[in-house]
Order: sequence, then C-alpha cells, then structure tokens
Amino acid sequence: MNSPAVLAATPLGKAAAIVRDYVLRMYYEVDEVPRLDRLRLTPLLLGVEYLVYRVDSLAERNATVDLDAVRNDDYEAFHTYKKAFEKVLRALGAWNEDVAFLVDEAERFVRLENGATSRGTVTRGDVLAMVELRPTDVRLLRAMAFALRGRPMEPATRDLLWPVEVLADMANDLRHYEQDVAAGTLNVYAAFVELYGDAAATELRREADRYESMFLERLSALPPERRARIAEVCRPRYAAALEPYPRVVTARPVPAPPARPPGTYLRKGVVACAALTAGVLAAVAHRRGRPRSSPLPIRSPLHLLPLHLLPLHPKRGRAS
Repeated sequence: MNSPAVLAATPLGKAAAIVRDYVLRMYYEVDEVPRLDRLRLTPLLLGVEYLVYRVDSLAERNATVDLDAVRNDDYEAFHTYKKAFEKVLRALGAWNEDVAFLVDEAERFVRLENGATSRGTVTRGDVLAMVELRPTDVRLLRAMAFALRGRPMEPATRDLLWPVEVLADMANDLRHYEQDVAAGTLNVYAAFVELYGDAAATELRREADRYESMFLERLSALPPERRARIAEVCRPRYAAALEPYPRVVTARPVPAPPARPPGTYLRKGVVACAALTAGVLAAVAHRRGRPRSSPLPIRSPLHLLPLHLLPLHPKRGRAS
C-alpha cells in the first residue's frame, strides 16, 4: 500500500499540491468562489495543472539547445501540443482572452528559460523575467475558473495578486534551494548566487521587498475588511521570501541522464493530448443535457491517460 509521502511524489500528487496551495487556499478565498462552484471546477483545474507543468519540461530537456535556432522535433511538437491544448480548453468552455494571453505567456516563459540556459549566461534581468513568468500556470488556473463560471476577471484583483504569485514562487525556491542545486534545476536564489556570490541574499531580498511593497500598495486601496482578509490569505504563501535565506551551497555533480531521441517525450505528449481532446469532447457531449447551473462536478478526462505518457517536469509539480 502506498504511503501518503509516496502518493504526494507522483505527478498527480504534485499537481494536487499546487491546486491545493494556490486554487483552494488562495484564489477561491480571494475571489469568494461559491462552494458548489469549487466542487465543479476543482477536478478540471487539477487535470489542466497536471498537463501544464509537464509541458514545461521542454526547456529542461533542451537546456543546451536554442530551440529558436535549432528547430528540432521538440520545437515542432511543442506547437502541435499547444494547438491541441487550446482545442481542449475551447471544448470545455474554458477559453477567453485572458486564458489565451496566459497560454502565450507560458510559451514565452519556455522560450526565455530555454534561451537563457542554452546560452550559458543569465543576467539579473533574465532571472527576474523568468521568476515573474513562472507562475503563469497558476494564473492560468484562475483565469480558467473565471471563464468556466462565465465571469470577467477583475483587473484590479489580478494586478493585486501578481506580486504575491511572484513572491510565492521565490519562497518556494528558497525552501527547496539545496534540492534544486543538487538536481541542477532552475532556482532564483541559486541564479543570484552565481551572479553575486556572498551578496546574493542581500540582492534577492531587495527584490522580494520591492514585490511586497507593490502588493501592499495595491492592497491599501481595498476596504479595510477585505484588505485584512486578503492579507491573511496571501501572506503565508510568500512568508519564506522574507525570512533568513539558506546558506550558500556548492553544486554537486549530477549524473547525465541517458540520451534520448529529440522530441520523444513531447511526441508522446501530443498523442496523449489528442486522447485528452477526444475525452473532453465526449464529456462535453455527455453534459449537454444537463442544466448549465448543475452543481455536479465536471469529471476530469485525465482518467483516460496513462500517467507515464507525458513528460514529467520535476519543478512545476513540487509541493510548497
């Protein structure tokens, strides 16, 4: 029998941790989503997060290959996957301008990370741009929740949460700094250590303070009662970004993974996404006879997919 720790380490378990921390504990609370809507939306958002963080593995597999310059199978497969993903969201009624923008932002992050790592040199601007874009997957979940409820996303609240999402991502990197250094995965603190050495903590804390000031300034525009509630919900998400930072560690050598033909995993992802699309279309057809306001949860079509079909991204699924 699998222990809770073993289950939490599985791809679906990691995606569930992200949905729990961001959607259930923050977005639903800030957006005051009714309980019945939460039951209906959560399985679908979990399924989407499961897919999104796996697509992010493209940059990890091609860390030394500039995909804009070397248009290998991964480059072509990525675009095929993106189109299939859009088709899935449209079929579910989870596509609008906000969602479309965030899907493009996710692609921008993959390209930025790939470009920075393939060049072998990363600037402070590169690191901050990646940190600001990396929460795009959770922003996408929030935008989808609004689309599925047929409601517009309020720009003021979106802008209020933006620095919180950045700080939460920084906090997550700080909590997992040693783990990421050992694994050789992207980590904002490790990148600052490369740039600034012993001054890394001071420099990164300066950025964390800047993002928190942005949040507090926007928060101050809200009525006192709502301001207190949002602060109570959001501050625990990024507290680690304002606490003492870990000691600097030296990277340990990591054995190189066995060579695989370019695009192998992502081609499997395209096939899996096609299966997902078919499953979603069947689910949509099944739900046509239901009243639109039905409180029954939307069943995620992920049960159609074997868990091994999509490439695992070790960082995006990391529990906070």
